[in-house]
Amino acid sequence: MKATVSVIIPTYNRKEELIRCIHTVFDQSYKNTIEIIIIDDTETSQKKVLEKEFSSEQLLGKERKITYIHNSNKKGAPFARNLGIKKATGKYIAFLDDDDIWLPEKLEKQIRIMEKNPLVGLVICHSLDKRFGKERISKPPKTVSHEFILKSFNLSSTSSYLLRKEVVIKLGGFDTCLHSAQEYDLAIRVSKNYKVRCIPEVLMIQHATKGQISEDWNRKICGLIEIYHKHGKDFSSISCCTTLINHIKFLGMLGLYSIGYFIGNKIYTIIIPAKEIYET
Repeated sequence: MKATVSVIIPTYNRKEELIRCIHTVFDQSYKNTIEIIIIDDTETSQKKVLEKEFSSEQLLGKERKITYIHNSNKKGAPFARNLGIKKATGKYIAFLDDDDIWLPEKLEKQIRIMEKNPLVGLVICHSLDKRFGKERISKPPKTVSHEFILKSFNLSSTSSYLLRKEVVIKLGGFDTCLHSAQEYDLAIRVSKNYKVRCIPEVLMIQHATKGQISEDWNRKICGLIEIYHKHGKDFSSISCCTTLINHIKFLGMLGLYSIGYFIGNKIYTIIIPAKEIYET
């Protein structure tokens, strides 16, 4: 039986976090078939860990089925997500990072919007960010325009995304050539041809863990530059005033990321308020 929604979870050396996030998928109020596809970059397979944690009924059940794929060589989250997309049988695809969790009604509310609005290609939600020493709620607007995504230089965590599989396939999935911000790049491409909606409720929580891309400033700097080059026409196609503002914002973000390269996560005390200003 094909799944209604495929949940793709890339993971690397986070056994406890992985088990926690899988449980939040099992706890979803959405009653139709969900398949969980785990792409594991950890050197040693964690399949036995999963078999010990979850019963055979859960692993083989019709409504919540786990598919486990182990990569012997680490290839990164974007590659893992693309591999998961290829294996997915669901009409819809959701992504969940191993250190994030969902609240129970996340999928149900997102799929309800998809079913009512065939022109919507991506649905996100508000998220609670517990990283960087201060809790913050990310609040994109209910209707997310292409222009809003561009001027924000960000949209939301990949863990809040629910997309139509046909849209993801048509757009070619995640760009593995980018050093970072692959989910932002995908959102830009989706918003050019499809509608994007946001549920104005916190339905996803981000936790702080070691090894996150948010701590790799070299990759963040490279990713920001690559995004701006790749979508340069979009950043410059709105109006002269908006284009100038976007250029200034880009240079401002590049400057902040460069400072972050030297002082680390302390820079988020400036970046977080700056992002809130960028979204207005």
